[in-house]
Amino acid sequence: MNTRQHALLARQLIAACGGLDEAAAACRLNRSRLSEFQTPEANAFMPADVMADLEAYAGEPIYSRALCEARPAAPAPADLLTEACEAAETAVDLQRTIRLAVGAAHGLSPRQRDAVEGLLQQLDEDIRQIRATNSEAPLRWPPKRGGAA
Repeated sequence: MNTRQHALLARQLIAACGGLDEAAAACRLNRSRLSEFQTPEANAFMPADVMADLEAYAGEPIYSRALCEARPAAPAPADLLTEACEAAETAVDLQRTIRLAVGAAHGLSPRQRDAVEGLLQQLDEDIRQIRATNSEAPLRWPPKRGGAA
């Protein structure tokens, strides 16, 4: 992960906290120090305890999840076209689930809401994989088929 990616993640996390002032109130660092993390040229990286405090405040592991996904032991993402197709399939499943629920006059049942939430989480993951693949791997066209090179 490069400094530009770290800065983008810091920016996203701080925005999820409501901006610099609110983020500074939620952790041990001041506004100006947090601002440095958002600038790639500053070559500054957010400390783990600050990241943990801000993620707890935002309610989502924006930065740490990306770090985990970028670790060397992470499975290599598939090609971009495959990732996009998987996301499209998840979106179709989501649409089908919602369409069936809307067809019922009583609205969404708790079970249907859980199904929708599960599909939304899967779609979020699919989109993260597309972004990871797009930033790290070139699109191969045509895709390799079978074992032939």
